[in-house]
Amino acid sequence: MPEQHKYKKILSPNHWDCLARKEVDKMEYRFSEQQQMLKQALHSLLKKEMPIEVFSEVVEKKDGFSKDAWKKLAENGWLGVLAKGEWQTLEDVGPLDLMYLSESVGEKLFPGPYSLVAGFIVPLLSQLKLTNQHQELLNMVISGEKRITTALPKLEKSQTKVEFNWPEINILNEESDKIHLTGEIKHIQFLQHTEVILVPFKNNGGRISAVLINIKNDGVNIIPEQSTDLSKPQGTLVLDGVWLNKDDFIEGTDSNHQELLNNQLTNYLLCLNGEMIGGANEVLNRTVNYVKERKQFGVPVGSFQAVKHMIADLHIAIEKARSYSVYVASQNGKSPNETLLNAISSRLFTTDIYKKVCEDAIQLHGGMGFTWEECIHYWYKASMYQQSHMTHPAMMTEFILQNLLGESEYSKEFQYNQ
Repeated sequence: MPEQHKYKKILSPNHWDCLARKEVDKMEYRFSEQQQMLKQALHSLLKKEMPIEVFSEVVEKKDGFSKDAWKKLAENGWLGVLAKGEWQTLEDVGPLDLMYLSESVGEKLFPGPYSLVAGFIVPLLSQLKLTNQHQELLNMVISGEKRITTALPKLEKSQTKVEFNWPEINILNEESDKIHLTGEIKHIQFLQHTEVILVPFKNNGGRISAVLINIKNDGVNIIPEQSTDLSKPQGTLVLDGVWLNKDDFIEGTDSNHQELLNNQLTNYLLCLNGEMIGGANEVLNRTVNYVKERKQFGVPVGSFQAVKHMIADLHIAIEKARSYSVYVASQNGKSPNETLLNAISSRLFTTDIYKKVCEDAIQLHGGMGFTWEECIHYWYKASMYQQSHMTHPAMMTEFILQNLLGESEYSKEFQYNQ
């Protein structure tokens, strides 16, 4: 469990001037021995199963997914670390722990939906009232026997404010035990590699329900999409008059999982922060090794003062992103709206840092960082993907300002800009 009682507040500066001078406490954080052991175990597994040579083959020849590596990850219990109730395998493990573990996933750019499954789907399903059939499905997901993905909301502007909008599905017909559906949902991760799709959607009452859809059902069509990040393939789900049993809808078609979904969405965003921090740190380490070996005028380029300064700045930037994410993940007891605001703020900050680190690393490689030989381009593409995943930096900025200013001030500003 994160040892939050050991966190020492050492000063209170303006953490990020761009966030309307919102002050947060800078903390001295350190991870417990248990957390470090967990991360080392996952890191060792990923290092063995997914070296850069294997990764390159998977993303270039196997459409960005390795069934064998995913099965190995599941067999070692890594998909259920945040599961609740009878599925719980580890005690005293929370979002901060999974964020820390996700750094290893980002370092290796693991070609599988780890943060999505372990940070969102499994903990969500384990807290819902599932039928026996769905419980068996969850067991198979955790063990790696079944592959699952989910549709996610989009952070976008609707009328006068920016908010998360969950997918909408049209109900064409409803019989005693079956429901007839149609709809289209874009940008679902690993859709072409899944067997079951969890679809949270806005029902007729405006609430958020959830349904599990087997891809083998008649009328379920999958259209692959091009993805900037080769390790995160995605696709469009088309429901063309699909008949589903009412039992496929978790807790019924009129259920409302809005609060639980929002909580798990926050945890998922923190996991993505961990992936980006781990990826940025790996890029920095590769760059340090390169400038130590690359010589110019008979000496390593790493001995030049300008290079040293850039390396130091990158290290500081990564630590800023890590400390910000640790701060957000450790803030238990906050209101859901404030927690989500902090998660979006840290995500915006971390995506900027990740892309900046990759761009500077390419420059420090003398432009070779974008060649196939150096492999930095894999992380650079991942950083660009993260900036547009679920939203856009401009929408995140507007969401932050909207919540910091308050609805009344934001509405006045919106009307003025119109």
